[in-house]
Amino acid sequence: MREVIGWPIRVWLALFTLGFAAVLSIGVALSDEMLLIAFSITAIAIFILGYRSRLVITATQEELRVGRAKIESKYIDSVEILDQEAMKFERGPGIDPRAFLAIRFWVKSGVKLKINDSRDPTPYWLISTDKPAELKEVLKKI
Repeated sequence: MREVIGWPIRVWLALFTLGFAAVLSIGVALSDEMLLIAFSITAIAIFILGYRSRLVITATQEELRVGRAKIESKYIDSVEILDQEAMKFERGPGIDPRAFLAIRFWVKSGVKLKINDSRDPTPYWLISTDKPAELKEVLKKI
């Protein structure tokens, strides 16, 4: 299973609006050519930021990769599917500061993976995903 979570349209629009408003407010003192260059640099920077901040989840029966982090499935005790309310609680008052977080505020569902590794102090991974049931099935944990 592979899932790529990128920015929704509303985040793209907000960043382009804020970025271009900032360039325009500063750029009124610049020449037209410099203003065009500033707009171009801002657009390129936003596209790069959007690409680099994607959350890539790759799961097999042997391991799970979330961004640059990876864990072998033998260290995953359980997989708990979280709906919108449970995810909101886990991201807020129910959070453990030692947990590994791979969350995106615009994704309403997720999974909580309880970790069983004596060498790792991380109690669980909290991951935003639009496909929690598929992820649980791939990891073969009930």
